[in-house]
Order: sequence, then structure tokens, then C-alpha cells
Amino acid sequence: MIVSSATFAAEGLHGLYSFLMGLGYAGAFFSGLIGTSTLMISILPPQIVVFILSDPHLGFNPFLIGVAAGIGAGIGQYAHYYIGEGGRYVVPQRYRAKIDAWEPRVERYGAILIFLFAITPLTPDDLIWIPLGMMKYQKKKALTAAIIGKTVMLIAFAYAGYYGIHLFRRWLNP
Repeated sequence: MIVSSATFAAEGLHGLYSFLMGLGYAGAFFSGLIGTSTLMISILPPQIVVFILSDPHLGFNPFLIGVAAGIGAGIGQYAHYYIGEGGRYVVPQRYRAKIDAWEPRVERYGAILIFLFAITPLTPDDLIWIPLGMMKYQKKKALTAAIIGKTVMLIAFAYAGYYGIHLFRRWLNP
């Protein structure tokens, strides 16, 4: 994290992307971790890194790129759980009671909800992670659902890059 922050400060966003791509599979993992651990808006969407890293000319396996980034992204999202868990003690009691009232439904459908938010690239997953942390939802279920959802999504982006990056290049350079 310190190395990527220093790279970003020294060379800007382009330098950070280049640095992560130079790391290969580890770069995919770190792009997922860093890209999803920020609140609401990511400065480093892992979808972009995964799409580019899956270029057939680079020689990486798109499935493994997607898996590495998905694991990193699932773990990165999990950081928001702890924001909610800590926030539980700051939120007034009347709001905590309202959040706790949702607990039976969340216990039943929480993993599905996490998976659905994780598999879609445009949803701010933070909207569900913080309340889940406040409810003290089961950590293993939450992490598993997040990793599976992010991995499925990023494998799709990896294969889109593998089979479609040449179309993207042709569009940029007519």
C-alpha cells in the first residue's frame, strides 16, 4: 500500500496503473484490494486494470487475473464492514434499534444481497457493508459472498479484455 501510494504521488495515476500491471497477477490482486477499499468512488477501479492485464499479448491467463483481482476486491470491500462495526458505537440508540430490526431478514438474505451488489460493477457496495457491520452480520458469510461476487464479475471483465481489447484499440486508433 505504501509503495503504491508513493508511486501514485510520484507519477500520478498512469504510473500506478503501470506499476500494478508490471506486477502481473499480484498487480491484479492489489488493484482489487486498493480499488474497492475506498469509500464510494474508487480512484483505481480494478475492472480497468483487469481488462488491460488480460490483453493476450501480455501472456497472462484471464481466468487467473480475474480470480486474483476478485479475491483482492472481496477483501477490500470487507474493510467497510469494520467501518460499520465501529460506527455502531457512534450512532444514536434509536437508529441502532432500527438497524437491528432488519437483522432477521439480513440473516436470511444477507449473503445473496452481498453477492448481488458485488457482482454488479456500478453499485456502491459500501451502502450495504456499513449497515452489515453495524448489525454484526456473520463475517465469514459476508467475506465469502463478497469474494465470490467480485471474482465472477472480474473474471467477466478479464475475458472481455482478452477477447475485446483489440476492438477497444481499434476504436481509440481508427
